[in-house]
Amino acid sequence: MTENTQNIIYKWTLRARYIFVFATGAGLLSLGLQTFFQPNLLSKNSDLESILMVGSLLFGLIFIVFGFYYKKDIEIYIRQQQL
Repeated sequence: MTENTQNIIYKWTLRARYIFVFATGAGLLSLGLQTFFQPNLLSKNSDLESILMVGSLLFGLIFIVFGFYYKKDIEIYIRQQQL
């Protein structure tokens, strides 16, 4: 493999990290919204359903915000290394 090909693979491997964080956040956010609009979907216990909904929404938003922060750091690193 040439050095250019290795740099491209390394660059997209770094980007896959924050894409995974975004996908995890979107999945949790989707689960939280789904339980909000369709009650008793996951559990017949309304208290457990509320905890799952709030936790999924909260952690989904946290993962998405963390993904944006991680994306910024990775893109700066890629520019600094001139990959």
